[in-house]
Amino acid sequence: MRCPIDAASLAVANFRDRSYAPVSEVFYVHQRIRSASDRVSIANDRRDAVIQTAGIVANQQLCREHYRLTLGLDMFPGATPGQFVHLSPEPDSPSAYRTCDSSRRAPRDDRTAKRSAPMLRRAFSIAGLRDVSEGINLDVIYRVVGAATGWMQSLSVTDRLSLLGPLGNRFPIHNRKQVAWLVAGGVGLPPMLWLVEALRNAGKRAVAFCGAQTGDLLALTLEPSVRPADDARCATLCCPEFAQNDAPVVISTDDGSLGFRGHIGAALAIYHKANPVPSDELVVYTCGPEPLMQFVAEYCVERDIECYACMERAMACGTGLCQSCVVPVRDDTDPDGWRYRLCCTEGPVFNAAEIIWEPIGSG
Repeated sequence: MRCPIDAASLAVANFRDRSYAPVSEVFYVHQRIRSASDRVSIANDRRDAVIQTAGIVANQQLCREHYRLTLGLDMFPGATPGQFVHLSPEPDSPSAYRTCDSSRRAPRDDRTAKRSAPMLRRAFSIAGLRDVSEGINLDVIYRVVGAATGWMQSLSVTDRLSLLGPLGNRFPIHNRKQVAWLVAGGVGLPPMLWLVEALRNAGKRAVAFCGAQTGDLLALTLEPSVRPADDARCATLCCPEFAQNDAPVVISTDDGSLGFRGHIGAALAIYHKANPVPSDELVVYTCGPEPLMQFVAEYCVERDIECYACMERAMACGTGLCQSCVVPVRDDTDPDGWRYRLCCTEGPVFNAAEIIWEPIGSG
């Protein structure tokens, strides 16, 4: 039985380019890609993006529901923090035969039925990128919440993935601003782990603000000798992922089980009051649930602090073809004073002051 596919995804899958090859043959990698010379470049929209096969180096559990998936690649085009990749099963991998809906699971011996229920690509921020002796290691961090991430949880070193990337734009790093605050909630953490490394390399002073519902949902390692502060006025080197980049951390949990009790946005406000920084020296980056990013954006706009938000949308194609991942932004050149931008190609990083957070037409 076929899995339901939304209209935007179906349109992309059925679209044919000038060579009359279905885009699905490229995006869902029904063709086998074996060597660097065989990799498919994504023309026009993202000239630097490629589709290639990735091996599984590690799939490590970080906390109760979060995992770090490390992928091994022969090469990867130049990328910087804020960009993302699109992942899907490689057809010849043992992991390829998963159904999208567990209530409609095909018989184990019916490979044809399983092929009729493909898993569409999923977008994940790049959490880290490293040169290794075998090529490139790329990290993504995911939370197990549904069929796709449940499939990812089952991946082992015998599996392979199809990877499309790098996609999207990047976090700007300004020469004239020396202080950077990174505000992440839940699954908004991954892009900040790579961003803090870039900020350190650029000579910036960074502080991270990391929030979770409860302590066992925080996808970070804790330094045994340094406890997170209960007082949001104080940042500590309690997390090696940030401490290795000279960045202290404020941790908050909704239930108070770790660090400050309350919303990470509230922790930001408390820290800022106790540790003021002139607005012309500070830039804030945020990623996570949209209410959190809205709070951070409005807090920064009120204080004339530059702020960038890494947005999340369902992305059927990742390259701008399906036009489904729109974000409303202010635009004085438009007669209506606003327009939609695509999260996949004009984002996912946006100037937070330009984002229209309330639903269009709600006022």
